[in-house]
Amino acid sequence: MGKIKTIGNVAFIGCGAMGEAILKGILKAGLLAKEDVRVGVPTIVRREYLTKQYAVKCFEDNKEAVADADFVVLAVKPQMAKTVLTPEFAKAIPAKATIVSIMSSIDISMIQAMIPDRAIVRVMPNTPLAVGAGMSAIAHDTMTSQKALETVKNIFGSCGEVVVLPESSMEAVSAISGCGPGYCFVLIDALADAGVMAGLPRKLAIQLAAQTFAGSGKMAVETGLHPAQLRDQVTSPGGTTIAGIHAMELHGVRGAMYDAVQAVIARSEALKGNK
Repeated sequence: MGKIKTIGNVAFIGCGAMGEAILKGILKAGLLAKEDVRVGVPTIVRREYLTKQYAVKCFEDNKEAVADADFVVLAVKPQMAKTVLTPEFAKAIPAKATIVSIMSSIDISMIQAMIPDRAIVRVMPNTPLAVGAGMSAIAHDTMTSQKALETVKNIFGSCGEVVVLPESSMEAVSAISGCGPGYCFVLIDALADAGVMAGLPRKLAIQLAAQTFAGSGKMAVETGLHPAQLRDQVTSPGGTTIAGIHAMELHGVRGAMYDAVQAVIARSEALKGNK
């Protein structure tokens, strides 16, 4: 599969689980050649692993990694932003480069303060991206060209679904799809526990719970029906499913989702220093 010429050279700064998932997705999709990827990671063990696994060039010095980059993917933890995005690093980034940040709680204005005079795209992906089923929301500044935006959409589209939104929506997106897999895994674990309590073997209970969540999500996406309509399709009058839903409502499962989203937004604001 040939590479798309508009991608150019891509530098990853940081390449943990999420960064590696993106790297894997774009290589698997044939969006660029391995020789066009440069990765900046501090540890030798991680550099050796990425070099062996993906045959990409790895550097200890981030300034070397971004040399001649067309796109710079910032995949470090948000707590490390000020440590990594130094003035010296910012100067090393080519003027032509588009900055692509997947750092949660770090908004475009904060990145602009650390890396001025560069086009900036902020992306909120989630961990199912690692299995090609991610959900990524994209926001961008006024310096970002349409061509660069389409390239970023292609990059993250290779790992799942993408939407382009105003940055004002990004914190809510983070609380829904960014953190959502965490909520789902808690619920899968709880449903599997309930299955074990009902007498099922642990492995089978997890398989049943996980596939039920996966299939239900796929059904919601592909049918386009409101979740309440899909719920009604499996909820017979006076039947077993409505009895289970009633028990969930009594225990405040719906309210817990409201509170989880609000807690994420509040924490995100705190991390930005706004509260």
